[in-house]
Amino acid sequence: MAYSYYIIAFFLILPLNCHAGNMTNIFDIRDEDNKVKKYVAVVLFSLFLLYGIVSNVLIAIIFCSRKILYNRAFILITFQLVICSFLNFIPQVTIVLPEMLKTKNSDENNTMWIHSIFATIDTFSFISMLHFAFLLAINRFVAINWKKFNGFFQSIKFHLLLACVWLSVLVISLLEFHYCIKTFNASNLQWSINCTRKNPEIGAVFLKIRYIWTLVLPIAMFAVYVPIFYNMRRKRNCVSELRKTNESEEKNTVRTRKYERSMLIQAAIVCAAIEIQVICYYFLPQLATKIAGEEAEIPVNIFLNCFVIFSYAVLPT
Repeated sequence: MAYSYYIIAFFLILPLNCHAGNMTNIFDIRDEDNKVKKYVAVVLFSLFLLYGIVSNVLIAIIFCSRKILYNRAFILITFQLVICSFLNFIPQVTIVLPEMLKTKNSDENNTMWIHSIFATIDTFSFISMLHFAFLLAINRFVAINWKKFNGFFQSIKFHLLLACVWLSVLVISLLEFHYCIKTFNASNLQWSINCTRKNPEIGAVFLKIRYIWTLVLPIAMFAVYVPIFYNMRRKRNCVSELRKTNESEEKNTVRTRKYERSMLIQAAIVCAAIEIQVICYYFLPQLATKIAGEEAEIPVNIFLNCFVIFSYAVLPT
């Protein structure tokens, strides 16, 4: 069972790749020659969207149950991740699927303000997911390593922190909306972001900061989980020593091991997968094109977008 989690970790949160500048491709998924690919993509995207919606609704229902054992702070942060998931589904439903089903080139409509808003939601959902995943790591670090500060997550300050996180995500998204033009190229199922049209200098700086920020946060998450694992390992060793003289500690030892394994799997999913996300964000499409040619672009993007939806479906779990 553990191996399946590592497989999910490899593919989790892989984004529908986004590149600086507008790119065109002679291979159009809406052509008659690519009709099979188009309908396969539509069916796959629809199934993953349905799975994502149902799974996130079920997670929300489970956390609303009074029998849940998790603390309130954990539940609130997880709810934010559920919201991020639904936000990511909006561009899929309003942009990706409709643009694929159109028979004519719809690039002219990409400049419409309503299209730009939905495209910005794609960025908003990704940045917010990144921030709340990091906040979840901080919450676990405090709960396990710094229990004396755990009262912060039970106070009104924690709710203010959640509001500040949403505000920071909104600011980043508005900056992108103002300085960059983000479009979806339906011909090859590829997001394109251009930050050089309105203000090239500021746009280039913003794009670099955005890239560095998305790279640093996963590394910071990994750094947060390292002392958590160390502390859990040390406590488990202490319990094992007590178990030699006290049989009543046996259940606690087993419970600690299960919890440590669960934390390790989830940390691998969140940290390693987000790192893979950033790498694939910039390098995977180019690598696939160099190896297999332009024909590989559409299948690779279909694969990536399926795991975008799948990642948001399973992340809150």
